This record gives sequence, C-alpha cells and structure tokens, in this order.
Amino acid sequence: MGESVQPVGEVHVLGESRAWPAIAIPVAVLVVVIVVGVVFDLFGWNILAAAAASIIVAVVVRRNAVLADDVGLLIRGRGGLRRSYAWAEIVRLGWVDAGLWGSTLTVYPQGGPYDVPGPNSPTTVGRIWRRLADPLPALLEKHDIKTLTDL
Repeated sequence: MGESVQPVGEVHVLGESRAWPAIAIPVAVLVVVIVVGVVFDLFGWNILAAAAASIIVAVVVRRNAVLADDVGLLIRGRGGLRRSYAWAEIVRLGWVDAGLWGSTLTVYPQGGPYDVPGPNSPTTVGRIWRRLADPLPALLEKHDIKTLTDL
C-alpha cells in the first residue's frame, strides 16, 4: 500500500467504523450460545467460532473510515490515509447496505464500457460498520456526480 496522503481543504466524514456495536452483537450472541449450551447441554462450536471471528474483525477494522475532501475520496484503514478516487474520475457513487457487516461505498469510475472498474462495473472503495449522518448528497450535487439510483 502507498504512503499516507494528507487531506486537502475541508474534510467530511462520510462513514466511520465503530467498534462497540460490532463487538456488542457477537458478544450477546456468544452469551446466549453459552447459556443455551449449559442449560440444554448443547453447544454449537460453529456459532461460537462465528461470534469470535466477528469480534476479531470488529477490533481490526475499528478505525476504518470513508472521508471526502476537496480533491476526492479518502479511505482510512490500518495502512493510513489513502486517496481512492478524485471527484473528476467518478460517474456514480453511493452506499450499499452489506447487512450485518455494515455498509460499503460503491463507486462507478469513468472509463470505457468494458473497463473494470468502470462506468458499467462498480468497485467497492470502503467498508464500514456504521454510517453517520450522510453529507454525501450535498457532495454529489457539488461535484455533479449521480447517485447509484440515477440513470
């Protein structure tokens, strides 16, 4: 992964991972599995392993964030802050719900019809556990970018 970049101008937080809900849900499931296992003499190792894996993933991605500045999208992860796409390179952009695993920011970049990623083939640039109040509509209007539902 490349070097960490510096934001340019005003920075908007589009989404940020929070560790506590991502840890609280698997811990609750873990407690229920243990109680049911003790009371009914049943124990599901696969549920226990899934809950433990969810807790580990939540701790690892707790600082992930999707940010936007005057130049484009910034993705913050374990490797630092990196620029994903400049505003001029984006055709369509929006959030896609990933269910229990949070949300992903999907980008349709410019390019030819057969480019991957390209205007007909999206790419996921950031995965987070929780979205904040969404400043994305104002940014899309400012940079003249369509949403995922626009044709």
